[in-house]
Amino acid sequence: MYTLYAKTVDHSRVSFRSVKNTQLFGCHVGLIPRSLRRIVPRDANEPYRWHLQIQQALAEDGYPDSAVVIDLKPKQQKKNVSLYELLDVWGISDQGWTPILLHLRGLFVDAKPEGIDRNDFSLDYREAEGPIYEFLHLDGSVHDGQLIGRWTAPPASPTNAALLWPDTIRHFVSCIRDQIPDIFK
Repeated sequence: MYTLYAKTVDHSRVSFRSVKNTQLFGCHVGLIPRSLRRIVPRDANEPYRWHLQIQQALAEDGYPDSAVVIDLKPKQQKKNVSLYELLDVWGISDQGWTPILLHLRGLFVDAKPEGIDRNDFSLDYREAEGPIYEFLHLDGSVHDGQLIGRWTAPPASPTNAALLWPDTIRHFVSCIRDQIPDIFK
């Protein structure tokens, strides 16, 4: 589940207030393809490497001072709170597919739900966990400067993990190293 939150930062304290559910994927409604359309050059073709800074993408959509929060375990609401703020998305669109790398900040990681209101909460950013990364892949790509395909994640199955060839993993490792140079030492 993906939710748009109004986000207020006061020194190291940050507050999140739920605004509405949102979509990350889907050619017509998803934040990722909608934001990507704004930056794809007219002559872009596969393979096409791209990066979205989510706070900037939200501001361009008319939601400054906002965040997208992922509820990683929405069906376990009574015994677990796992909320992650989405910070960046990198992708390589190639051969009809787009493997993506999500950069996340762990707001509540496997926390007990007592005293946590998922719709309105605050925390000290110094207590947040991260950086955290997740790989996914989407059914969609870029051709002649246009997004093609559905831009949806495959349905849950035992084999829907992102397959990363050497060039793709090298690119994603480079993206991570650009943010945190000594992460692999």
